[in-house]
Amino acid sequence: MLRKLSILSALILLAALPAAAAAGQKGAWEIGPYAGYAWLDSYGGSAPDNDFLYGARVGYFVTSRWSIEASYQLLKTNIAASGADFKLNSLRLNALYNFREGKPFRWHLTAGLGQESTKVTGTSADQNDLGWNAGAGVRYFFTPKFALRGDGRFVRTHFGAGLNETQGNAEATVGVSWFLGGGPAGDADGDGVADHRDRCPSTPKGAKVDALGCPTDADHDGVYDGIDTCPDTPKGYAVDASGCPRDSDGDGVVDGADACAGTPRGTKVDSKGCPTDADGDGVADGPDRCPDTPKGTKVDASGCPIDTDGDGVADSFDACPGTPKGATVDAKGCPKDSDGDGVADGLDACPGTPAGTPVDAKGCPTVAKAAPLFTESKKTLVLEGVNFANNSAILTADSSTVLDKVAASLTDWPDVRVEVDGYTDSRGADTYNVSLSKKRAQAVVDYLGSKGVDKARMSSKGNGKADPLADNNTDAGRAKNRRVELHKAD
Repeated sequence: MLRKLSILSALILLAALPAAAAAGQKGAWEIGPYAGYAWLDSYGGSAPDNDFLYGARVGYFVTSRWSIEASYQLLKTNIAASGADFKLNSLRLNALYNFREGKPFRWHLTAGLGQESTKVTGTSADQNDLGWNAGAGVRYFFTPKFALRGDGRFVRTHFGAGLNETQGNAEATVGVSWFLGGGPAGDADGDGVADHRDRCPSTPKGAKVDALGCPTDADHDGVYDGIDTCPDTPKGYAVDASGCPRDSDGDGVVDGADACAGTPRGTKVDSKGCPTDADGDGVADGPDRCPDTPKGTKVDASGCPIDTDGDGVADSFDACPGTPKGATVDAKGCPKDSDGDGVADGLDACPGTPAGTPVDAKGCPTVAKAAPLFTESKKTLVLEGVNFANNSAILTADSSTVLDKVAASLTDWPDVRVEVDGYTDSRGADTYNVSLSKKRAQAVVDYLGSKGVDKARMSSKGNGKADPLADNNTDAGRAKNRRVELHKAD
């Protein structure tokens, strides 16, 4: 009885000692005493009494699930028939597979080998034989470092030598385990609360938790404290994934307080989230590119005054809304005409025209067209006053007076095409006269071309003494026959 009380006192004492390690993690050591009861098989034809046992064990966790342990236990009883003392001491090495990692209640399976030593007083039947054992057990962790443990196992030993028989015993034990070394208690979600105590084992990383490992949410917005970057969100506000109030239209006023949801991005708003319009033109501040438009001015989509004729005066104030593009206007949008010629400044190519001077569409003085050379009834013109040096195709100086007028007329009447024909009197050889008349006609063409008449509009021809206009027997007649004529070409 005294021995049983000593064992129980030792267990209570160990339970009160402070622990120093996490439970059942890789690298942890398990030590502790135990006590129990054995149901003994017959031994050498005699039956030992069932009785109490006690022992101690030390184990090492190779992983958080697999561990090995050594134990030494003692059992002292009597053989019922003879009353002799019977001792059974066991030194064993077992392997354990431990279930429910990180939980407060962990059960295990165990199997191993050991030396089973028997001694019976007053006999020579002492035996040291190899035995095997198998069983199961459970640990209950009061803290991560201290547990109560219970085991049950079956032990089988084959005794040799003189006995040559097999003994099969059953054992039930209870003890305490003290864990040293090893890693910390399992914390799968990394929230600082060991898995066996964690009621919320899948807490998102970074979230703050309570003593039971469950996330807290101080502002009740659905985003956990620690992850919530706006931890003081007013109640009822919709928030984004970071816990901050949503601002769907990006106007700086959160949705819960925004009286004008859907404000176009970039628009300035008031404290209620509604667009402001400082100049009252109907275009909100922000998109308004002309924020100081005078009141009453018509504006376009960008908030700038409409100026249909592009004269720099808004339509609302333009007294002359149809001003031609490019014209200079006054403050009322009406064209200026400094020289009074009817062509607005800015469009007037000749801005200093004297008053009363007729002008063209560009504002430049007009010049009357030269008289036409031909009429419907008159298609041939003799160029009187066009003369040449004697027996030559060189024009005399006084010929330019006539030819300049011809050039001016051809310039003013660009659709007229002409043939220049040259003639001589009857003196001289025909071949010579044709050649000379041809050269004189070409000399006229060249002169008109030098005055700007397109030569493509003119052709030349030499007719010699043909088609005389007067009598070649008189000086006056021959002078009249030496001529140049213009013929209107069809």
